[in-house]
Amino acid sequence: MQVRLLGTGASGGTPGSGRSRRLESSALARTAGIAVLIDVTRDFERQARGLVAIDAVLLTHAHRDAAGGIARLRRWWRERDQPPLPVYAHAGTLAALRRRHARLDHLTARPIRPGRPFALGPLTACAVAVPHARDTPTLAWQLRENGRTLVYASDVARLTPGLEVAAAGAALLVIDGAMWHRSLFSHLRIDQAVPQLCRWPVERIVLTQIGRSAPPHARLAREVAALCPRAEPGYDGMLLEV
Repeated sequence: MQVRLLGTGASGGTPGSGRSRRLESSALARTAGIAVLIDVTRDFERQARGLVAIDAVLLTHAHRDAAGGIARLRRWWRERDQPPLPVYAHAGTLAALRRRHARLDHLTARPIRPGRPFALGPLTACAVAVPHARDTPTLAWQLRENGRTLVYASDVARLTPGLEVAAAGAALLVIDGAMWHRSLFSHLRIDQAVPQLCRWPVERIVLTQIGRSAPPHARLAREVAALCPRAEPGYDGMLLEV
C-alpha cells in the first residue's frame, strides 16, 4: 500500500513557503486495484490534479476542512463514467452532508460503526472513534493489507487507549500535529504528544493537520526528530510506503 498526503495543513490551509505551505489535510491510499480517498477538503480541486480514479471515500468527520469539498468531488465525478462513489462515515457525518447538500447523487452512503471491520477490495478497513470537537463524531481510520497497517488520525483532541490499541504494530501512523507549544481543546500538541507516541509500538509516525503555530518545516523536522527519531512532520505530496 502507498499513501500520498494530499494536504497536511489545518483548517483553511497553513500559509508559508515550500514545505511549510500546506493545504487542508487529506490522503490517498492506493494498492492493487483500488484507490481510497480519506477526507474531501475544500482544496480538493488542487489536490485532485492528475487523480484518475477514486474507488471509495472515507470521512473522518463532518467539519468543512474534512468534508467541505463534497460538491467539488461531484464535479470531478461527473467528468468520469463511473457509478456513485461509496462514502464510509459515521451516521452523524452522513446526516450532516444531507443537510448541507441538495445533490449527493455522486455518493452512496455507507454508515459504519467504529470497531467493525469491513472489506475494501484487498484492504480491511476499520473505524476508531476518537475525541475531537464536541459538535461532531470523529473517526480515525485503520487500513490493513498483508499484515501491514496504516492508521490515519488527522483530528484528535487527546490520545486514548482505543487509538493506542488500533495503532499497535502499525507500519505507519499519520496523526494530528496541529499545535506547537500552544494548546487547543480539539487538537494535539506536538511537543506533548510525540514523546508519548514514541512509546507506542509503531514503526513510523508522520504528523499532519499542522497549524500556524508550527515553525518552518525544516526546523519542525529537527525538533520533532529530537522528541522521537521515528517521528516527522508530513508535507503536501509526501509519498509513504506501508
